[in-house]
Amino acid sequence: MCEKHYTRHRRTGTTDKISRVKPGALTNAYGYKLAHSPDHPLRRVSSRVYEHRIVYHAHHGDGPFNCHWCSCVVTWDDMHVDHLNDCTDDNRPDNLVASCPRCNQKRGIPKMTKTHQLKSARRYTAHGMTMCLSEWSRHLNLSRTAIEFRLDAGWRLEDVFSPRKGRSGPPSRRVKQAEEASGLAG
Repeated sequence: MCEKHYTRHRRTGTTDKISRVKPGALTNAYGYKLAHSPDHPLRRVSSRVYEHRIVYHAHHGDGPFNCHWCSCVVTWDDMHVDHLNDCTDDNRPDNLVASCPRCNQKRGIPKMTKTHQLKSARRYTAHGMTMCLSEWSRHLNLSRTAIEFRLDAGWRLEDVFSPRKGRSGPPSRRVKQAEEASGLAG
């Protein structure tokens, strides 16, 4: 026996090649289910295909399709199958729609932003609220730089995350809008 068959015989008790791919569904890191389907037309390199793509293909065929969001024409080569309820393991046919890459990416930006905000190491709690710097910046109508300056200067957290004090510096947007509204009314 050659070295390959000798080693195979020692490991498995036979010289026959044994497939190590286990049948059934597998889940990737993002929660998408992969199904063992070596003969499926959407299969690329691996013998596994995303389950939501298999379900969509079974119900809608080879395409082309219109993007659910912008109605541009997409094919299996350039389309994404999008989950309407954002639940990656809910592969019901009525939950799946065709999406162009641009629309699919746009739909993911708010979710990605929220995830980054929640995972941020720089989350601060003041006045009973916990937010990251960009959220505090929007909430207080202060620039993020102003908040970082306050933090670097050693201010207390309650003072750092409070509205602008005093009359120096440019007025906040809210103050400007209030002044304009009162000027128009009077």
